[in-house]
Amino acid sequence: MTSDINIRPATVEDVKDIVRLTSSMARQGLMLPRSKYKIVTMLSDFLVALSPKDGAVIGCGAFSVLWTDLGEICALAVEPAYQNKGVGRNLVQALIEEGRKKRVPEIMALTYQVKFFTDLGFSITDKDDFPRKVWRECLECPKLEECDETAVHMYLEETK
Repeated sequence: MTSDINIRPATVEDVKDIVRLTSSMARQGLMLPRSKYKIVTMLSDFLVALSPKDGAVIGCGAFSVLWTDLGEICALAVEPAYQNKGVGRNLVQALIEEGRKKRVPEIMALTYQVKFFTDLGFSITDKDDFPRKVWRECLECPKLEECDETAVHMYLEETK
C-alpha cells in the first residue's frame, strides 16, 4: 500500500485539504491547531501524500528550517482511513530527506505521538533544548505555560 502513495510539494490548490486534515487532528487533540493563514504562510514547507486510488490529498506534513543548526517536522496529519498504513511514515521519511537536502544537522518535532516518532529513529529530549522553536511558534500557542507535547529529535547523517 505505502509504495503506491505519491508524495509531492504542496500547492495553493492543496491549502483547503491541509486545513481540513490539520483541523480534524487538532479537534481530536492529536495536534495543535493552525490557522489557514499560518498554513498559507508556510505552504512552501509542506508536502502532501496522494491517494493511489484517485489522487486526493490523504496526508500532509511540513519541514521548517528554524535556524542553521535545526529544522522541525510539524503539522503531520493523515486521513483516518489511511492511518496505520504507512502514509505518516512515508511523509516523515520524505520530510527528513528535505532536512538532508537543506543540510540541516538536526531535526526536531513537538508531538503527542511519541512512539510513532521513536519508532522512526527519533529520541525523546527536553523541550528546553530548542529555544529557537519556543521563540518562533510557541509564543503564539495557548498552551505555552502548560505545554503537554513531547520533544523528539534526530541528528541527520553527513550529506556530502
